[in-house]
Amino acid sequence: MSYVTWGQVSRWASEAGSKFPELTAAQFALESNWGSQVSGKNNLFGLKGKGSNVKTTEFIGNKEVVVYDQFLDFNTPQESVQYLVDRWYKDYTHNGMQYQGVNRAANRNEAAKMLVSEGYATDPLYSSKLINIMEKNSPPINQAPVRTDPIQLKDAARWFSGQDHQNQAWDNLQATLTPEQLKNFAADFRASRKPAKPTFPLQVPYFYQRDSKTGHGERSCQSSAIAMVVEFLNPDLIKDDDEYLNLVFRFGDTISQAAQSKALNALGLKHQFKQNGTESELIRILDLGYPVPVGILHKGNIQNPTGGGHWITLIGYDEKYFYVHDPFGELDLINGGYPKTGPVDGKAKKYTRENLLKRWLIHSKNDGWFWDLSENKRQ
Repeated sequence: MSYVTWGQVSRWASEAGSKFPELTAAQFALESNWGSQVSGKNNLFGLKGKGSNVKTTEFIGNKEVVVYDQFLDFNTPQESVQYLVDRWYKDYTHNGMQYQGVNRAANRNEAAKMLVSEGYATDPLYSSKLINIMEKNSPPINQAPVRTDPIQLKDAARWFSGQDHQNQAWDNLQATLTPEQLKNFAADFRASRKPAKPTFPLQVPYFYQRDSKTGHGERSCQSSAIAMVVEFLNPDLIKDDDEYLNLVFRFGDTISQAAQSKALNALGLKHQFKQNGTESELIRILDLGYPVPVGILHKGNIQNPTGGGHWITLIGYDEKYFYVHDPFGELDLINGGYPKTGPVDGKAKKYTRENLLKRWLIHSKNDGWFWDLSENKRQ
C-alpha cells in the first residue's frame, strides 16, 4: 500500500460524502496506526468481510481478547474510504433493511459516539479515542481552518489543466463579471505575451524545526525545509513538518538524502537532489514559481564558513537579496550562528545574495547542494 496521510483520507472522505471527514481520518489513524498496520489489503478501517485472515483485538464483555478474523481487501486505499462512508456515514439499505448513517449527527463528537452505539467497534473507549485524535489533528468543532496565504487567481491560471471542476470554477467566476470587466481583463491579458515572473516572496508555508514533537527538532532542518515545499505544492499531502519527518524516519535518518528521496517518492512527488547547483539554476527554478531547499554552511565567518551543514528554503529574490524561510531562526550571515531562534525569527527573511552564495558555493561556482521539485504541478 502506498503511503497515506491524514489530509488525503480527509479529502477522500469529503468527496465520498462524509459530513465529518476529520472523523473518518481519525478512524484511519486509530484503526491502521496511521496507515502502518492495515488489516486487509488497502483496508484502512478494519472493515470485516471475506478477504484477509488477520489477528485482531476485540472487546467481549468489556474484556480485551485476541482473535483471528476476516477483513476486506480493496484495490486502493481510497476505495476503502468510499466503502466506509457509503455504509456508515450515509443512509444504507442492505437485504431490505434500512440503516441510518452517522452523517445525521449534529457534530463530529456525536457521530463518534454513534459509531460505538451502532456497533462499529467493540472497544468501549473507541469514541473517546477518536475525539482525542480529532482534537489533536484538526480544528475545534465549528472552527474552520484559517489559511494565512491569500488566494492568488494567477496561481489558478498557472495550474489550469482543463479538468471539469476547474472549468466550472472559471465559469462561475465569469458569471460574476460585467461585460466591461471582461473586456478590460481581455485587454490587459493580451497586452504582452511575455511570460510574467511570479511575485516574490512566494506564498510558502513556514515550518519551525525546533518545535518538533519527535525529539529531533535540532537536527531536522532538511526535513522542515523540504516539508515547506511539499505543503506549498499540495496541502493535502502532509499536515506539518513533523508528519513529513515521521515519514522520512520510515526510510532512514533525517540527514540522509536517500531517506528524503524515498519519502518524496512515497508522496508521489518528482524530485532531484543535486550537488552541482549554480546561482542561475536557483533563479531559473524560482522564476518558474517554485521554492528551493538549499544546503549551506551556517557556522564560521563568511570568509571561511564551516559546520556540518544546514538547510533553508529559498522563496524568492531581487537584485540584492534572496527571500528565505530558515527553519532554525535568523542566521548571522557575516559571523555565522543564530542570534535569533524564535518560532518566527526565520520566516521570510532577506539574506543578501552575495553572502548567502558564499555559504552555498563552497569550492566553486557550481557545487551548491539543493532539491529541485519544479517538475511537479501545484495542487
